[in-house]
Amino acid sequence: MNRIDFLKRIFLSGASVLVAKYAGAKLTTQTSEVYLNSPYIAGFQYYNGAEIESFLKVGDNLSLQRDAKNQHDYFAVEVHYKNRKLGFLPRTDNKIIARMMDQGEKLNAKIRSIDPDAHPFSRVQVRVYLEKE
Repeated sequence: MNRIDFLKRIFLSGASVLVAKYAGAKLTTQTSEVYLNSPYIAGFQYYNGAEIESFLKVGDNLSLQRDAKNQHDYFAVEVHYKNRKLGFLPRTDNKIIARMMDQGEKLNAKIRSIDPDAHPFSRVQVRVYLEKE
């Protein structure tokens, strides 16, 4: 047996073990989150925030929805908890996030802190993340 035949046999026997092991396995793609910003939720007292504040916990996932038709802020981004609107990302912090969403980037948020005794403008702070695959 020459060297090339020997290497082929070693490679093929190792490959067949791997194929047999992972043939039925489902390969998942890992996603990672890139931290972008930590703004407070603006307008918390005007939407469903006050009603469901007692149900909110630090670390809860929030969804972000772009509101380009908002007449007060072209770059408006709504913050939702289980399909209930909590408010908006502040105007001072939403331009880059809105543009990223317009380009199809997947963004999400998590509750960073809750202070029920604070002024409504600084009651709930979120962390905004970009999801990367």
